[in-house]
Amino acid sequence: MAPTPIGEFAEFRPSWQSFGVWYFGIFIFLIGPQINPETWVSAALGQLIASIIAAYVIIVRFTRMYRVMPETLEVERTFPSHVKSVVEISDITRVDLRRGMTQRVLGVAHIHVYAKGPEGERVLRLHGVPHPERFKQALLDRGAGDERVYGAFRA
Repeated sequence: MAPTPIGEFAEFRPSWQSFGVWYFGIFIFLIGPQINPETWVSAALGQLIASIIAAYVIIVRFTRMYRVMPETLEVERTFPSHVKSVVEISDITRVDLRRGMTQRVLGVAHIHVYAKGPEGERVLRLHGVPHPERFKQALLDRGAGDERVYGAFRA
């Protein structure tokens, strides 16, 4: 069987949909003081908080980059400092999809990739991955492992 094409996962950023809860917060802080002027949040403070949340969303979205190469998975973060993590796909032992109800509805997930390394197990965290099942399948088709976890707790 041919591996799932890398396609959209060759190089991508966190999905805009993954920030859905943050958008709701922006909406609440912008509209809340308009609807209820008696609230503890003034209109000016609400606009400031909404602007800070919007800046956070933009910074996170544009300072993270994920790349799937034929042999490696790369996670790069450029703010507040430049950090680049690379693992061989063959060293991946588990791919864990983590998502709440809102993320399920929006079709995104945070993915934790567990890989063996010289100093023990490493965890790469990819936030806001669109089409998480296809992403996981693309990694599995290229040789990633996916050991089962039993019980209520995951590492």
